[in-house]
Amino acid sequence: MKQKLYDLIVVGGGPAGLTACIYGARNGLKTLLVEEFACGGQAVNSLDIKNYPGFESISGFDLAKKMENQAKELGIDETFEKVVDFEFSGPRKVVETSRNKYFAKAVVLAMGARERKLGLENEAQLTGRGVSYCAVCDGGLYKNKVVAVVGGGNTAMEDVLYLTNLAKKTYLINRSDKFRAEASYVECLMAEQQAQKVEVLNNCVVNKLVGEKKLEKLELKNSKTGKVVTIDCDGLFIAIGREPNTESLHGKVDIDEYGYVVCDNNLMTSAKGVFVAGDIRQKSLRQIVTACADGALASTNAQKYIKTAK
Repeated sequence: MKQKLYDLIVVGGGPAGLTACIYGARNGLKTLLVEEFACGGQAVNSLDIKNYPGFESISGFDLAKKMENQAKELGIDETFEKVVDFEFSGPRKVVETSRNKYFAKAVVLAMGARERKLGLENEAQLTGRGVSYCAVCDGGLYKNKVVAVVGGGNTAMEDVLYLTNLAKKTYLINRSDKFRAEASYVECLMAEQQAQKVEVLNNCVVNKLVGEKKLEKLELKNSKTGKVVTIDCDGLFIAIGREPNTESLHGKVDIDEYGYVVCDNNLMTSAKGVFVAGDIRQKSLRQIVTACADGALASTNAQKYIKTAK
């Protein structure tokens, strides 16, 4: 098992982690990025980003690739391994993967979040067989078919607007009669609804997924009246939020009741020399631009910590 020493280890290759790497390298820190799968995080699931400064429109994949290329050009090391353990008690922080142990003077945690599930009985069984959490990834499979999106936030709106160009019919299933999405998304949705491309089902929740080998129908329950209806559906896209990837951090740093990492104004966690950035930390707004801001601040403060800790 290899043992390598770095100034800074960044765990997670989404926008927060990539920005932390860019700032770390620019600040002269020997920086390692540890990512389990591929860089980009949740951003790669966004087909058309319109609220990132400097780009009127850009895909999440393209934006993330630009960030990764910039970090690599600055000379960071990059490895794709699953992190299995952390040790933050000593002056040298340890990030242990399934293959190696890496040591650093400071660490930035940026593991992001994952899709929240509905928690229905056969949800796992039908995932990939009609149930999906990424319209951009899987929408092409449902051309000229009937699909539904569950959610009321920005991601749900993006999914609906994307699917209306592919599907024969698109439902939006919203658990209340209000939307959490930005006003611009809601305006686009209303336009699609007027054009009869979308049918909005407010005050509804998915009660049951019907189908064995593939999704065939949805059983919906009206949360106000209690009325239950069944609709034909070939594809269901679930966009009801995210859960932080912090299971491996319990007992290592302070975590709140919702699973988010607690930090101070400098983004340092309860473990000295360990900083947090992006969707896994406590904050009010989780967007690509705020993730990048976190990454910049966490990495800059990590450099200051390293200097004072000598």
